[in-house]
Amino acid sequence: MKRFILKITLFFALLIVADVLCGFILGYFAKNAKGGFTQRDTYICDKLETDFLLMGSSRCVRHYNPQILTDSLGMSCYNSGQMGNGIILNYGRLKMIDERKKPQVVIYDIYPDVDLFVGDDNHRYLTWLKQHYHREGIDEIFESVDKTEKYKMCSQIYRYNSRIIELLTDYLHPLSNARSNGFSPLKGEIDKTKIRAIDKVKKMPKVDSVKFEYINKLIDELEGSKLYFVVSPRWYGMDSIQFKPIMEVCKDRGIPFIDFSNNPKYVHHDEYFKNGNHMNARGADEFTKDLIGYLKDKLFR
Repeated sequence: MKRFILKITLFFALLIVADVLCGFILGYFAKNAKGGFTQRDTYICDKLETDFLLMGSSRCVRHYNPQILTDSLGMSCYNSGQMGNGIILNYGRLKMIDERKKPQVVIYDIYPDVDLFVGDDNHRYLTWLKQHYHREGIDEIFESVDKTEKYKMCSQIYRYNSRIIELLTDYLHPLSNARSNGFSPLKGEIDKTKIRAIDKVKKMPKVDSVKFEYINKLIDELEGSKLYFVVSPRWYGMDSIQFKPIMEVCKDRGIPFIDFSNNPKYVHHDEYFKNGNHMNARGADEFTKDLIGYLKDKLFR
């Protein structure tokens, strides 16, 4: 019996050592990635200092050209939007950015599916925060999504397990490199054969209480900065009912809400889009210029 207990103890000890060692190696790959989204994430969370910050999902990454904003407003600008992610990740990143320098201006491109409504598992939005779990305030985000996450995060491998191949690729031979300002425009025009019919929103989808909490936390975190919630253009247009909750928050908190979703200049104008949800490079440049005009005329006076 003693030998059996000894073997079991040794087995678990080796597992712990292997976990810590693998976590250390994967962490090294993440911190020293040569390209890809891994390098971009490390830069945003560990180094980024900017006057003007763009935040949101893939619609942010694709729709806002920071160089045009810098040239027009004379402010440093970075696009920190992340594909397939919304408010939960963006709030965590903002917390880490604020440790170094709070942006003077933040534009948050709001997209209800990832920023407001109940939908995909919120655990997915923690993926890019796992390796930063030790940073101040990040553990609280995990706790709010799932109280069992604090036990899972005891494992070092767990912090990287969904991104191991991507980590190795971005460290050894990156397949892509983001622009220095974070912008990643799409090329080409829309293929209408891939456009599908979109049903009208007949009633308000259910608001996710966790996401809604982090919208308000983002506003609190940016006290003293200028924050604007923006809806960028969409080829389909969008039902305005989807924005009612965020519009009410903006009204109560005194935050400007800028809606380009149904702007006739863009809706169904193929030359500005790559697909139904995302603009192409031409559309992004044109929209960014229009947004600057709005900011100068209405908000920076």
